[in-house]
Amino acid sequence: MQRKWTLSIFCGLAALLAGGAVTALAAGYGSAEDPLVTLSYITEVAAPEADSRIDSVFSEKQKALSGEIDEKIGQLRSEMEKQANQPAFSQQTLDAAAEAAAAKLGGQSGQWREISLAKGQQLAGGVGCQLILRRGAASCYSGMVNLSSGETLSHGQAVAANNLYLVGTEGCGFIASETCAVLVNGAYTLQ
Repeated sequence: MQRKWTLSIFCGLAALLAGGAVTALAAGYGSAEDPLVTLSYITEVAAPEADSRIDSVFSEKQKALSGEIDEKIGQLRSEMEKQANQPAFSQQTLDAAAEAAAAKLGGQSGQWREISLAKGQQLAGGVGCQLILRRGAASCYSGMVNLSSGETLSHGQAVAANNLYLVGTEGCGFIASETCAVLVNGAYTLQ
């Protein structure tokens, strides 16, 4: 019987040691540094928290990027408006182009003269006279051919600036609607 007792005590101690070892192992994995996690904790607590954090980070980034994009659009819009308000060509460029065109069409550029017309004054050209309205406003007197566009202008139509006009009938020309400057190549009279 003593042997049974010894065996019982031995088995009890072995069971106690085995239980302590399992507890020690479980305590190592379930500590504050390494807690045990269940599926319900992940789906009910951890995932919603992670989603809300991700959403807040993305919304902050979206606001920042949206602000940067709006700023860039504003800068581009103001730059485009600034460029749209500037003339496409300077007056010097237009003058040089008119002189080059006059040199090619009329032979020597020395044949071209700039004539100033007062409001209501008329410039009548001889046959073959070439006219270019440089500044101001004028209307057609009788009829002319716009060599720049290929159109025929009739009496009273507005004359376009920086277009080359050809007088086909004696006495046709410009009537100044306001003070203007005209380049003339050929015979003309002022009235």
